[in-house]
Amino acid sequence: MRREDRVPYAQAVWASFQDKARTGRDMASSEFMVVSRWMDRNIPLPIVLRGIHEFDGTPRRLEACVASVERCAAYWFKAMGGL
Repeated sequence: MRREDRVPYAQAVWASFQDKARTGRDMASSEFMVVSRWMDRNIPLPIVLRGIHEFDGTPRRLEACVASVERCAAYWFKAMGGL
């Protein structure tokens, strides 16, 4: 991922999480690390947003959405031929 794309990606992830969690708090450093791992793995933003959206319930922390995002990413990577 290009350096200039990282901030908008993180902002979009956080905005989606805040909508899902119904919170207005700032992102914790551990939550930023989760987002950074998704960026480093080149998981497309729409896939991450889908994973957050598909989380069942109201997450208290972004880390709660990791399994849901990972499922969406695995499905996407498999559909794309294992990129």
